[in-house]
Amino acid sequence: MRWLISLLVFAVMAMASHFFVLGSIPGFIMNKAHATFEAQGLPQNMFLSSPRQTPTTQRIVRPSPDLAYALCLFDTSNGPVRITAPIGEAYGSVSIFNDQTDNVFVGDLSPGSDFDSVTVGHSRHKGDPKPDVLLNGAGIALIRRLAPTQADYDEAATLVAGAACEKIE
Repeated sequence: MRWLISLLVFAVMAMASHFFVLGSIPGFIMNKAHATFEAQGLPQNMFLSSPRQTPTTQRIVRPSPDLAYALCLFDTSNGPVRITAPIGEAYGSVSIFNDQTDNVFVGDLSPGSDFDSVTVGHSRHKGDPKPDVLLNGAGIALIRRLAPTQADYDEAATLVAGAACEKIE
């Protein structure tokens, strides 16, 4: 009987530990990402391009050298945010990630796409426009564009000027 109680306690503790780890790691990762971006001077509600990815600029293995990236930190705690991005002449996408690293939205920025904008927020604020994507708190918007050459990267970087990640007043 004693070994059965010990086994039950072990199983309960293992399950509790498992769910604690699964519940805390995504938030930890996103908080670390936000802190790193803010330490690098990335402002809230503004898209900034990253440098072209080459073997000398990659700090991690994940970024593709054939893509141009731009990202924006935002927070919907005090109202919704509208994210816009122009359609390019090559493949492109805009993705939105919540504070748990979940990809909650993907929009197509490729030729022929009808993407215009997406409103991100939550329904807590009366009078705010109804959001397309429900998200309460901090998030990251990421634009990816196909840019295998320097000329393609330069074109993708100019499109960032037409992108916006603005708090709706």
